[in-house]
Amino acid sequence: MSELIKVHADEICIPPAIGPAVVTVGTFDGVHRGHQEILKRMNSAARKNEVRTVVTFEPHPQSVIRRNGHGVPLLTDTPEKIRLLCAGGVSRTYILQFDHNLANLCAEDFVQEILLKRLHTTRLVVGYNHSFGHNREGNFEFLKKNQPRFGFDLEVVGPYYVAGEIISSTKIRRALEAGDAEKARLYLGRAYVLSGVVVPGAGRGRQIGVPTANLNMTNPHKLIPRPGIYAVEVGIERGRYPGMLSMGTRPTFGGGEFTIEVHLIGFDGDLYGQTLELHFLKRLRDEARYASAKELKRQMQKDREDSLQVYAHSRSA
Repeated sequence: MSELIKVHADEICIPPAIGPAVVTVGTFDGVHRGHQEILKRMNSAARKNEVRTVVTFEPHPQSVIRRNGHGVPLLTDTPEKIRLLCAGGVSRTYILQFDHNLANLCAEDFVQEILLKRLHTTRLVVGYNHSFGHNREGNFEFLKKNQPRFGFDLEVVGPYYVAGEIISSTKIRRALEAGDAEKARLYLGRAYVLSGVVVPGAGRGRQIGVPTANLNMTNPHKLIPRPGIYAVEVGIERGRYPGMLSMGTRPTFGGGEFTIEVHLIGFDGDLYGQTLELHFLKRLRDEARYASAKELKRQMQKDREDSLQVYAHSRSA
């Protein structure tokens, strides 16, 4: 069981760790395959008496540093990130509230006050492009130059390649914004997930024989992939089901408000008030306007068959 500790930036007085720690620092948005490699290296480097520790941040640092007022759409919200870090073997996770005070903390003070004084870091594992402290001065060169003075072992993890391309959270965001759920899944090592609560809708899907659950997203800061029709896997309280997902403005019925609605294939029951997890498998097509509800139903039946095929393939892959 991983221990979670949240720390307000104004305090910077992290409760002292008990015993030495092997530590990694980063935003870890997505906990993608490159991040997973860092966690593996941290686990391999840890001695029996060292606590496997992650220092991460909330909100995303770029949401504070950027001056345009726009936040960074998240690949993982905090609960999801913590679950993934725990699954990666992390024993203790420190979430530092990232604000301008923390952004202005120099790299020397970050190392001295957090890594050494509070966490008792004996080994530090960092990604090749990670940096911390004011003006990102706490990069690998800074750590390597000062390693004898800091007194901890240092390991840098190089870029992680998939299909000849370096993985990054930015590239995963771009893939999802383009609707490429398959590339995002390849880079993440799992399907991208959105969660939402089922709320009443117009009931048009039920009227044409394809009932759908309308969703309100549980975290407004998570990235919404490109609108369209997707094959998904849907997690509910009773298990998992194949599904077909529609995100858009329902042009056949006059367009208007953006909606997210999903049809669970093989499910019959009441979902109102439940939280559903949407695991994005493949984008099937763009939204389209049909001349009649009958034509829409015919297309949805094809989408249903395509979704079942994608789901079956994902289960056997």
